[in-house]
Amino acid sequence: MKILLTILCIVISCHSFAQKDPIKFGDIPMEDIKMVQYELDSSASAVVLADYGQSALKYNQSTGFVLQFERNLRIKVLSKEGLDWATISIPLYHDGSDDEQITQLKASTYNLENGKIVETKMKSDATFKEVVNENLINTKFTLPNVRQGSVIDIMYKVTSDFVFNFQDWDFQRTIPTRWSEYRTIVPEYYYYEKYLQGYVRMDIVENTSQAATLTFANTNRNSSQSGIDQLTFVEQKDRWVAKNVPAFKPEPYMTTYRDYVSRMNFELSYQKFPNQPMKKYMGTWGDINKLYYESSHFGNEITANGFLKRIVEEITAGKTTPEAKINAIDNYVKNNVEWNERSLKYTDKSLKSVLEEKKGSSAEINLLLASMIEKAGLEVYGVLISTRDHGFVRETTPVSSQFNYVVCMVRLGDKSILLDATDPFLATGVLPERCLNGKGLVISKTAHSWISLTPTAKSRNVYNADVAINNEGELTGKLKLDRSGYFASTSRKSYVTKGETEYIKNFASRHSWSLEKSEFVNAKEVSENFKELHEIKITDHVAGGTDIIYLNPFLAMQEKENPFKSPTRLYPVDFGSPVENLYMCKFTIPDGFDVDEMPKPLILKLGQNSGKYTYNITRSGNVFNLLSQLSINNSLFTQDEYADLREFYDVVVAKQAEQIVLKKK
Repeated sequence: MKILLTILCIVISCHSFAQKDPIKFGDIPMEDIKMVQYELDSSASAVVLADYGQSALKYNQSTGFVLQFERNLRIKVLSKEGLDWATISIPLYHDGSDDEQITQLKASTYNLENGKIVETKMKSDATFKEVVNENLINTKFTLPNVRQGSVIDIMYKVTSDFVFNFQDWDFQRTIPTRWSEYRTIVPEYYYYEKYLQGYVRMDIVENTSQAATLTFANTNRNSSQSGIDQLTFVEQKDRWVAKNVPAFKPEPYMTTYRDYVSRMNFELSYQKFPNQPMKKYMGTWGDINKLYYESSHFGNEITANGFLKRIVEEITAGKTTPEAKINAIDNYVKNNVEWNERSLKYTDKSLKSVLEEKKGSSAEINLLLASMIEKAGLEVYGVLISTRDHGFVRETTPVSSQFNYVVCMVRLGDKSILLDATDPFLATGVLPERCLNGKGLVISKTAHSWISLTPTAKSRNVYNADVAINNEGELTGKLKLDRSGYFASTSRKSYVTKGETEYIKNFASRHSWSLEKSEFVNAKEVSENFKELHEIKITDHVAGGTDIIYLNPFLAMQEKENPFKSPTRLYPVDFGSPVENLYMCKFTIPDGFDVDEMPKPLILKLGQNSGKYTYNITRSGNVFNLLSQLSINNSLFTQDEYADLREFYDVVVAKQAEQIVLKKK
């Protein structure tokens, strides 16, 4: 990326920020060493005292502009639970033989000993590398002599030729941060899209432009004469500071905290040097569609691999409908190729090798599936997605780095079927729960499109019990369980992997039940509901004595506490898919007892039919029948809907805690 001038660059004149650095490595104030509790969060196990970073594009004579990232991070350990923060991970990008380089690494631990601050330096050989994926390697180390009360100080520089990999910056962590500051210096030749996510307010935001110069020796090829010239350009300087940032508190039913933690994100849009055409990096979704469709590791994988045609003909023989063919191919891939737990968006080995080795990544397995479906003469596409732990996709930011996974889509008339063959315990047409995250980008020869990844069918748990209570308060009877959707796949996977004996043992121990006899239906038929039948004996569910019985009618499936404890929430509630829990129980009470108290019926609804709860008990002589049905019809609830959802669960929890009171006549 050299500027196309006949120059030898000898000096770069850059103007630094006027503000002094907020911290200096090794300069630890005594009050920080003596701190025993963070005054703004007494529960904090550790606190980031200061986190200061700067990214700058600087000219290098041999390679052109390079990224230089410098950082100084200081953390106070307040309790034993905070010791984990002494392990540091620095991500470094690499591509083939090119790597980002870390230099000037210094790390020390500071403790108070006999009234003095004592430094323990980390040894130079204490670091090790951890391969994360094909483009990311972490440099990791643990600081020495860290204990409760220690302050750790880390400083390093990363030099990178990958100008597109501009350092993002986290202002927030799962521990509080007292001071977080990020500065950037970008010459006018580069334009980065940047966006701030999260809910932390910036205390300082500064944006300035300033002239900078390159001084170089200019040699005329047609003359022996040379001179000194200068090139003046504009640098954009930005500074963000956040003070007293609270710890990010993960909440139930969220994707990944990376979606909501306060951070500044960067994406290189384009570069434009003098007398050169613009080079686009971000492009459009259409550009990304074309790139992946024409790639030999994505789109061409679907249309190529002719050797698969014979296999497809064999496994679809006698199948007359498209649905039957798809199901046969899906089952073949699931039964013959195991997922290696790697989430990739393109193949890194041939599909023939994948079949031979019987293992592959998400991209290799699902592009194999797509290629086989294509050989069956059906319309099929690869779909790029981001898994729930990878973060949601911003449709306004067309960059492929937002994706980390591949599924495929078959179009039958006006119906689209999403497929993933990495999980053998899921039925054809059901994506793994990790994939239920917004929308996927459908890669096509003509034009890209988006498809929702949210399933419309509910996952259901149906419990049906028929029990009798004797005079000693012991319950005996039968319990039938019927599970569908993700509830079925989770239980089926546990049953198959653990074995029936261990499964029954775990099931009984969770409820303190004795199981006299058990039977399972559709244990391996993934397209059917997973059913269980148990003869049960329960000795510790009923309270009271000889004259009074207190009975909670929920033997199982009771919502004992509200999962939404925070009074407010700043981000959505994401259930992943619609769910329903249906509980029915028939109680036969002993002769000589009558009802003293009985819970009243209840019908509770959330707005827009997004949720509903029904509770009702009926009586006929000595027999009581309870019906409890909890339905969550929407996968996603916004922050504005949170208060109603929380109150909804408060009522459900309170209702399911109510008891039937029986008294002796």
